[in-house]
Amino acid sequence: MVLMIGKFACLLACYFGGLVAGVFLHELGHALLALLVTRQRVEVEVGSSGKRGSVNLGRLTLGFRSSGHRYGATRYDREEETRGRQAWVALGGPLASLVAVLGFTWLMVSSPVGSWLWVASLGLGVANFRIFIVAVWPIEYQPNGEVGEVWVSDGLDFWRLMTNKRDQ
Repeated sequence: MVLMIGKFACLLACYFGGLVAGVFLHELGHALLALLVTRQRVEVEVGSSGKRGSVNLGRLTLGFRSSGHRYGATRYDREEETRGRQAWVALGGPLASLVAVLGFTWLMVSSPVGSWLWVASLGLGVANFRIFIVAVWPIEYQPNGEVGEVWVSDGLDFWRLMTNKRDQ
């Protein structure tokens, strides 16, 4: 019974920790493609509110906020870039999340069912799958409620870039 409670706690810890790490990985996917297809400075931010800390790494700035870790953003001057380059950057996050989902799924399938590795892989895989689905689903949302800026999912951003539509 204690082992089962421990594994359930591990599952929850991996899921919630995986959300934060997965958002960071997702945003790094956008940033990597932005660094590859543009010559601009790129800023990654994880968290939607609270105190902010940052680290500068050449053209890349990594920013972390103290709360709202379910959200992240990658920023660069989009107006300076072609729609094609913007589309590649929009695809970077979902591709990184998909690679994470596939990697954790492979690890889970390769592990004995119920083992600690299987439980951890399940939690991390589900967290990254959630991030992937939310990213590709074409929606607008406000992470800080009614008062904050409106964010656009990667799927909606990509759709608008490919269909030549800006705002609806």
